Amino acid sequence: MDIVMPPSFPTTEFGAFGQAATEFFPSLLSDEALFDPQEKKRNFEWARQAVRYRYRSCAECQDEFRSLLANASEMWLAGWPDEEFTYRLEHCIYLFFVSAVSIFDSFTFCLYFLGHAIQPGDFPAVANPRKITQQATEKAYRTAFSKEKITGLLTALLADPTFDAIGNVRNLVGHRLAGRRSVASSGTLHPDSTHTEDWRKETWALPGATGTLDFADDMLQRRLDDITRLLTALASAAHEFAQNHRPVQSTP
Repeated sequence: MDIVMPPSFPTTEFGAFGQAATEFFPSLLSDEALFDPQEKKRNFEWARQAVRYRYRSCAECQDEFRSLLANASEMWLAGWPDEEFTYRLEHCIYLFFVSAVSIFDSFTFCLYFLGHAIQPGDFPAVANPRKITQQATEKAYRTAFSKEKITGLLTALLADPTFDAIGNVRNLVGHRLAGRRSVASSGTLHPDSTHTEDWRKETWALPGATGTLDFADDMLQRRLDDITRLLTALASAAHEFAQNHRPVQSTP
């Protein structure tokens, strides 16, 4: 029984990529796969599965984040510190951004093994998987398959501002600090001592962030939409790439 994926996951594109790419690897239970010291088949398949797991984690974090804000404590709604509630929000944010970057780490990792299956000489890091990064995969594809659509998308991903912003947040929450809500506002004090708020902006503050996280119940949903857009394009191009390089079937 397979896991249930969120409706937003690009199931069609990702499934088509997996089906096409499988042709380049021996059966998981074949001698060639079972006695492969580099476990190329297993690395490819498990990295591809990790993409699905991490995406689902992002979607679940987004759902929990929205649910928490819909049922916020009175203390939080009044603007007072509520450390327990802040922890629960931050937990969602942390897991979301760590999982978000892992989606693309895992996807490029499995792409590296696919590239090796097609053109081994340009993908030597299968012997040392710790060297397989997004940058290493992009460089190898640029060398081996410079004209392919997937190569252009891998290059574009590394420069994509939305992906860079996601990675920046991941680096901060994953290696440095926890954030918290920050509220900035201005208002008018009237002669009768009443006060009206003229302007208000809430952010999730992270010292060192290259941009701002506008704090609202759709804060993570907006990032999930960006992730879905990037992943869908990559999966579609990867499917096309695998189709373009399908192994020649020997005739009896």
